[in-house]
Amino acid sequence: MPRPIIFDFDGVIADSEPLSNRALAQCLTDHGFPTTTEQSIERYTGMRMADTVIAIQNHHGKPVPTELVENYRALSFSLLRQELQPVTGAVNYIRKLAPRAIAIASSSGPPRLKLCLELLGLTQCFEGKVFSAADVEQGKPHPDIYLKAAKNIGAKPSNCIVIEDGTLGIKAAIAAGMSPIGLTAGSHCTPGHADKLKAAGATLIATTYAEVEAFVHKLDAQTD
Repeated sequence: MPRPIIFDFDGVIADSEPLSNRALAQCLTDHGFPTTTEQSIERYTGMRMADTVIAIQNHHGKPVPTELVENYRALSFSLLRQELQPVTGAVNYIRKLAPRAIAIASSSGPPRLKLCLELLGLTQCFEGKVFSAADVEQGKPHPDIYLKAAKNIGAKPSNCIVIEDGTLGIKAAIAAGMSPIGLTAGSHCTPGHADKLKAAGATLIATTYAEVEAFVHKLDAQTD
């Protein structure tokens, strides 16, 4: 029986991590927080903006000015509009999932999710089923956003499959009692990325959406 699937977004559906982190690294550097794109990916991927600000302050030992966040949002939105592509295989896979219950549970804010779904032509696929960690008490690695998504699509958490590219998200899915598939199809994923996902608790690692589909088929057979 088809199990509900909850998708992370950046790096799972939208191949947006390089763009977002290029923008963040540039804005950080411009404001006196020297950072490369690679360092930004390593340090801040998977976090809500509020949690990212805290992490930046902790790393550099000084407060982050409000205008830095504003500049980052403007630059990242501009890059997304110009360059955003889907993760290879994501759009075709998602479009053939109906009538299976699906949702998005992302650390990105609602305006960014809305823009990216429009750019990728997936708005209708996730109508009313897009959930942002900006709207819950605690972001990933806490389970709040995954539990909220499951509740809102009427799914039992233990029955849900999660597609995640981040260590924080893998931990969040496990904390929610869900079955995560670690995905390394995003262009930000380095050769050692799968090992990081395994260390976070993922036992299933997919390098392509064809492999995701195969894992989902096996998990469907294990429905409660």
